[in-house]
Amino acid sequence: MKISLAGCSRVILTNACIVLVSFGVGVMLNHSFVAGPQEQSFSYTETDGKPEFKPLTAAEASASTSFSEIRLEELKKALEKGEVILLDGRSEKDYENGHIPSAYSLSVTDFEKRFPQVASRFSKEDRLVVYCGAGGCGLSRRLATLLHQRGYSRVRIYYGGYNDWFLASNPVVKGKETP
Repeated sequence: MKISLAGCSRVILTNACIVLVSFGVGVMLNHSFVAGPQEQSFSYTETDGKPEFKPLTAAEASASTSFSEIRLEELKKALEKGEVILLDGRSEKDYENGHIPSAYSLSVTDFEKRFPQVASRFSKEDRLVVYCGAGGCGLSRRLATLLHQRGYSRVRIYYGGYNDWFLASNPVVKGKETP
């Protein structure tokens, strides 16, 4: 078998062209998905039992209550000391598939139904931490807002959420268990 310099050059040139074209297409696709504002707030309502998310205008979003963030290490310390109550705003199914130990399930979509059951376990003076899947989820912000509207003023958000907790190799609990 003979290897020619011209044949090798053609193969290398063809592969280089494929890589460059792939890179160009990837950049164009990424730009089209990432262009524009990266953070948007949504309102949540239920119409005829169907969840509905609507984008908020910049004025509506800035008028909403801001909640302080809690990061992973601080959350772990607060949980160890029993200083906070953890609320999972994801769906019941997501909660059952895995949640942070000691977290209560308080799904935003079932909030009105589940709130009385969960609220009976803590007072308005307790320190609450809410989370959802990850930072871009938005359910934690909505849950914090719903709690704040009901008089809970000590609410913080763990924006890293379940994904951050899980990816840091922390223990998770599966099933319907509640503390």
